[in-house]
Amino acid sequence: MAANDGAIRFQALPPEEAIAYFKAKGYNLAESWDWRDFWQAQHATSFTVAKSAGFDVLKDIQAAVDDAISRGLTLKQFSAQLTPILQQKGWWGKKELPDPLTGEVREVQLGSPRRLRIIYDTNMRMSQAAGEWARVQRTKRSAPYLLYSAILDGVTRPLHRAWNGTILPVDHAWWKTHFPPNGWRCRCSTIQLSAFDLEALGYQVSADPEDDLVMYTNDRTGETQMIPRGIDPGFAYNPGEAALDGHAARALMGKLVDASPDMAAAQAASARFVVPALKRDLAEWIAPRLDALEAGTPIKTGERRVVGALPDEVLEFFTTGRATAGGQAVELASGAVTLSEEGIAHLYREAKRGSGVGLARETIERAVDALWEPEAIYWDKNSPALLYLVDAGEAKGKLVVRVNYAAKVKVPAESGKVRRAAVTTNDLWSGRIIDPADLENAGMYERIK
Repeated sequence: MAANDGAIRFQALPPEEAIAYFKAKGYNLAESWDWRDFWQAQHATSFTVAKSAGFDVLKDIQAAVDDAISRGLTLKQFSAQLTPILQQKGWWGKKELPDPLTGEVREVQLGSPRRLRIIYDTNMRMSQAAGEWARVQRTKRSAPYLLYSAILDGVTRPLHRAWNGTILPVDHAWWKTHFPPNGWRCRCSTIQLSAFDLEALGYQVSADPEDDLVMYTNDRTGETQMIPRGIDPGFAYNPGEAALDGHAARALMGKLVDASPDMAAAQAASARFVVPALKRDLAEWIAPRLDALEAGTPIKTGERRVVGALPDEVLEFFTTGRATAGGQAVELASGAVTLSEEGIAHLYREAKRGSGVGLARETIERAVDALWEPEAIYWDKNSPALLYLVDAGEAKGKLVVRVNYAAKVKVPAESGKVRRAAVTTNDLWSGRIIDPADLENAGMYERIK
C-alpha cells in the first residue's frame, strides 16, 4: 500500500516465491565495504551489506531480513529486533575505518535508523520483485503482457512517470533492465495482463521504447558501462531473471556436501524458486546421456545433480515420527533429491527390458517435472523409499527415491584438484509403469501427499 510520505507499508505476508528467493541467496553471505563492490545480478545470488567487512554482523542482518520477509514484519519491528544486536557488536554510528581497497582511513556510517530502513526497504522490494517475476514466468501463457505502473505523486521520478502505462510482452528485452524497482526506494510495480484484459480495458501494446543510455563508471572496479537513463546505478537488471539464471542445481549440490541435515533440507527447499531454471539445466544434462546410452556408450563420470526437494508434507511425515521401514524408525538426513548418471543408466535399462513396464524416454526426461508436480507420494513401509506417482503418457508410473542414500560426489579440494566426498541424499533410482491401485495397499504403503 502506498503512503503519502513515499514509503511502502509491507503488511501482508509475501508470496512463497519472494521468501524462497531471499532464502536461496542467503546461503551465500558475502562481506563487502561499498555497495558497488557487488554489482547488479551478483545481488541475486549473494547477500551482502556495505561496511559489513570486518564485523561479525552479516549473518545477524541476513537472519533479521529473512524473518521480516517471512513473517511480513514492519520496518519498526525489524529495527527493534536488529538494533540492539548491532549496537552490542559495535556496528553502529560513525567510525573511522580503513577502506580495504585503498587503505584510506575515513569516517564511515555503520548502523543507523536510516541504514536499517535502506536495508529493509531494498531487500523487501527486490525479493517481492523476484517473486513477482517467478509468478509472471509461470503464468505468461495465459497472461503474456506486463504494464508498468508508477505511483504518480510529487516524488515520482520524471522518467518513471513517463514509463507509467507502458505495455509490453513479458519476454520483451525492456524488462531485463526496467522491471522495477528501478532505483533506491522506487515504488513502481507491474501489472500482468491477458489478451482479454487488453481488449476489455481498451489497452494497446506499446511501441518499442527508445534506448536512452548514459555512461556510468564504477569507481570501485573501474568498469564503465552504459545504463538506461532514469535507472539508478546498480538497479538496471531484473532480480527475478538473474536469480532464475544463477541458482542452478549444481550450485545447490555444492552446498549440500558440508551442510547439516536440517540445513541441507532448507537449502534444497530454496530451489522451489528456481524450478524453471532447474528444469532447463537438467534437461540439457539428462538428454545427451540418454543419447549416449542409446548409442551403446557408457556414461561413467560419476556426476550427480540436485533434481528436486522433498515437499513440506514429506518433511512433516518424518519429523512427526511416522516414517518406519521394516519396523524401524527412519530419520531424514537431507531434504534434497538427487539423480546420478548411474541412476539415469538404471532408469534406461529398466525401460529397455522389453517387459512393457519400463518408463518411456520422454517420461525419464520429465522426471524432474514429475518430482515437483507428482500426483501423489507414498512411503514404502518395507524399505526406506518414497514412491512418486506420475503421469507416464497413456499410463501411470512410479519413481522410486531411496531415502538416506550414501553417495559420493566430486568437489573442489584446497589443492585445486577434485576430491570425492561422502554425502547423504535421497536418490532417484528407478521407475516403472504401475497400476495406481497397487499403491493403496495399506500393509505396504502409506500415502503422504
